[in-house]
Amino acid sequence: MATAAEQTFIAAVAAAEQTRQNAKSAAITAFAFVPANQATFRAAISAADVAYFTAVTAALNTLTGSGNIGQSGPIASNWATVLT
Repeated sequence: MATAAEQTFIAAVAAAEQTRQNAKSAAITAFAFVPANQATFRAAISAADVAYFTAVTAALNTLTGSGNIGQSGPIASNWATVLT
């Protein structure tokens, strides 16, 4: 059973992920597969990922005494895969 602090962390991560997915959805819509929009699209996708990891890090920093080991950063094969 998760503690109240862990439940708060879980909710924060879920909210951060929802925000990231909305930003990526908006970026792909604006991109519209027009090559001229590619640089803006890449920047938006990267910014969404950075904002997500910043929010998760902030949530981890408030989760004390849980024995968490932090995060190692994005998984290379799963981060901004549209760009690779």
